[in-house]
Amino acid sequence: MSVRIAVDCMGGDHGLSVTIPAVLGFLSRHPDASCLLVGLKPEIEAALKSLGADSDRLTAVHASEVVGMDESP
Repeated sequence: MSVRIAVDCMGGDHGLSVTIPAVLGFLSRHPDASCLLVGLKPEIEAALKSLGADSDRLTAVHASEVVGMDESP
């Protein structure tokens, strides 16, 4: 059974510097999984490139808006 997970890559206190390595670690342990990386696509692709990540199990999905940590719900 394959699993596809969507991840908000821009979220959390540290954003891409934490979410991308976490996704790569997850994929290394779960060969039947794939991930949709949601956020600012150019930034996601740059982060993947800087880490040398090249996987057909990763798809960057552009989200034109990002909710900042200082914004109210």
